[in-house]
Amino acid sequence: MSGKPRLLFVDDEPEILELLVLMFRDCESQTALNTESALEVLRREKFDVLVTDIKMPGAGGLSLIDSAKKMTPDLAIIVITGHYQEMPEDTTSSKVHRWLLKPFSRETIRVAVMSAFG
Repeated sequence: MSGKPRLLFVDDEPEILELLVLMFRDCESQTALNTESALEVLRREKFDVLVTDIKMPGAGGLSLIDSAKKMTPDLAIIVITGHYQEMPEDTTSSKVHRWLLKPFSRETIRVAVMSAFG
């Protein structure tokens, strides 16, 4: 990877997005408030890591994960969710680098994102 890591944060809560951008101000980051916006951004640009919530209005995060992996198979995906029961046991699980429960600490999210660069 050359240059700064490129991160895409997707959550329907603007406060969470602001917090993530601040936490990763040493990276290049973009945000989206829903799956549809995130997919538009992913069609135009390449990212190293996608950090997404699962429960969002419209098409949720699981749909985003499937579409993003089809578009960019090597994209690392980190899921942030407030509900443990939303973590599926199926094939979507294998597409996700890390699952994190909200609220997460600065250190937890930082370690998860940086571990995606192996």
